[in-house]
Amino acid sequence: MSKKLLEVKNVHTSFFSHLGEIQAVRGSSFTLNEGDVLGIVGESGSGKSVTAMSIMGLIENPGKIKEGQILFDGQDLAKKGQAELSDIRGNEISMIFQDPMTSLNPVYTIENQMTEVLRRHNKGMTKKQAVARAIEMLSLVGIPKPAERIKSYPHEFSGGMRQRVMIATALSCGPRLLIADEPTTALDVTIQAQILDLMNDLKERVNASIILITHDLGVIAEVCDHIVVMYGGTIMEKGTVDEIFYNPQNPYTVGLHQSVPKLTASGEKSRLVPIEGSPPDLMHPPKGCPFSPRCPHAMKVCLEKPVPTVQLSETHSSACWLFHEDAPKVGNYRKGGEILE
Repeated sequence: MSKKLLEVKNVHTSFFSHLGEIQAVRGSSFTLNEGDVLGIVGESGSGKSVTAMSIMGLIENPGKIKEGQILFDGQDLAKKGQAELSDIRGNEISMIFQDPMTSLNPVYTIENQMTEVLRRHNKGMTKKQAVARAIEMLSLVGIPKPAERIKSYPHEFSGGMRQRVMIATALSCGPRLLIADEPTTALDVTIQAQILDLMNDLKERVNASIILITHDLGVIAEVCDHIVVMYGGTIMEKGTVDEIFYNPQNPYTVGLHQSVPKLTASGEKSRLVPIEGSPPDLMHPPKGCPFSPRCPHAMKVCLEKPVPTVQLSETHSSACWLFHEDAPKVGNYRKGGEILE
């Protein structure tokens, strides 16, 4: 049985402005086992990246983790100071950010930047050892002639190659957890596929657990074992890849599926069904289910009372009032699938 590496328990993260409190994450809870890949999916503003930043301890003023626990190998990261967290970041947990061009310093070579990270987290490492390790990592992520290219500046790499450099840097200190925040967003489709293939390969070779954050269901399907679906700062559904893709049990998850282009057996594209309406205002979030103003099956209780999370199986749960014993049945929805009648 796999050991739990990370447990996020009822985490609430807010940002405070002169206009009021923005409740970016409202009660996130999930578990990641050693060696697994967890996908966090949802539209922009759903709380995905803030959840990742909370885990990394990168929430700065005016932001704050108001409550909850972030247990990494039994240690509560939410209670640690920045000095302790800086030792954990890089050595134990690393993060790949969305845009590699803004994450890499344009005035320093790749060698300068990678060796600085290595020597910061390995106090006894010499410059020569750091360079050798950096070249080894660049080779691992598929950069040709790494001993030559390490002398280059970021602008001399393509977008895909810069992302490979970021992955190599994140993995260079041997972290047990890698958080990838939209790692393919700024890349074209063919390069996206290469980066996903690389991450699939690396998860076997470096034996690290991965949290992959994206709004793209196709990316999630490629590499993940389990999926968390977020909306309005809350978790709407959790399950295995098969459960989320073939047996979705939340109206928001179903809406995401219906808004993705698909090819039919005849080769024709199926009709897209957009999710009507707009995301909630997290400064004034709804009393009840955050998706209720846009949900085609919303009931009065959905608007007025916090939504319960119902455990559908050992691995599958959904936050939806439709699963309450007194709720009316919605077609064959409770049996799964995408048909809502």
